[in-house]
Amino acid sequence: MNSTLCRTLRKLLADGFEQYNGIIDPAVYERLECPDPKKAYWVCSWPILHCLGCRKRCTPKDISGFQVTLPMPEELTYEGLTAPQLLKKKLLRVDEAAFCLNISHSLVRKWAKCGKLDATINKPVRVTSESVAKELENIDV
Repeated sequence: MNSTLCRTLRKLLADGFEQYNGIIDPAVYERLECPDPKKAYWVCSWPILHCLGCRKRCTPKDISGFQVTLPMPEELTYEGLTAPQLLKKKLLRVDEAAFCLNISHSLVRKWAKCGKLDATINKPVRVTSESVAKELENIDV
């Protein structure tokens, strides 16, 4: 990577651009007359895209052929706490357990009732963070 490309990339990142990770239709490269699509490195601040893969430094005016990607938060939180932070508590409320497991409140209650999650007998229902963590290990990502 040469110094000009480094400066360009640093400026784009400082201006809020991020690496584009969406799917690009091969027709885009034909339309842009790209000499080597394998070298393409796209950054975007939707709907503006820049390719830094070759000397042409393409910026298409037409975004057709680019997959629209959803923004992903760096870390999801529930009432200001991340799932790992919630799991440090001994007992979790139903809503907290549901957030950690990414399931509905009713499913948490159902799993507690059938014994899949360890829970308190008395109301309000509380689920042990240990059983939630154990269930997280069983989830296929």
